Amino acid sequence: MKGNELDRRVLKTRQAINEALFSLMEEKRYNKITIQDIIDRANVGRSTFYSHFATKDELLFSSVEDELEILNQYIKSYIEYDGEKPRVNSVMELFEHIQEDSKIVKGLFKTESADFFFEKVEIYWNHRLEEYLQSKLPLGKNPKVPIKILTNHISSTLINLLKWWVNNNMSYTPSQMDQYFRDLINPCIDSVFYNDSTKS
Repeated sequence: MKGNELDRRVLKTRQAINEALFSLMEEKRYNKITIQDIIDRANVGRSTFYSHFATKDELLFSSVEDELEILNQYIKSYIEYDGEKPRVNSVMELFEHIQEDSKIVKGLFKTESADFFFEKVEIYWNHRLEEYLQSKLPLGKNPKVPIKILTNHISSTLINLLKWWVNNNMSYTPSQMDQYFRDLINPCIDSVFYNDSTKS
């Protein structure tokens, strides 16, 4: 019982610190927020903060890590293979997820710290996309452009679409945004994924 009470207390403290950071991000730029600002808003001691998080960046990523992993699962499913030909699947569920469920991400999109967040998201996605695409590359086949460039193109295109969509009040449906993304990405996948010399 004591262990359960301790676990609940830890979770409550972490939640208070997380909420303090996000409320501050609605008021000022991320790089202007100090640890002192966070602990004052969360009403916790400095030693309590550092018992949970080593840095402010670690706090931010802990706060959005679950959300990033959910989005990453969508990202990984975008490109699949039909025989030897890659294809881009629907991203509609990702747009629906952000539209309906993701208060944290929608809030981050609209803060002055959005650029910092998206820079980190792109790094996160690129790393995992690169691993995924490399694992799916058929033996004896080489991409016409380096995997790093291809993954950067895919993730940056999607991130910019998401940013534009949220900042323009989601004026198109998730289904429409899905089609626009595929219209942008599919020609790239079809034309540059393989070297001509590797085709049989």
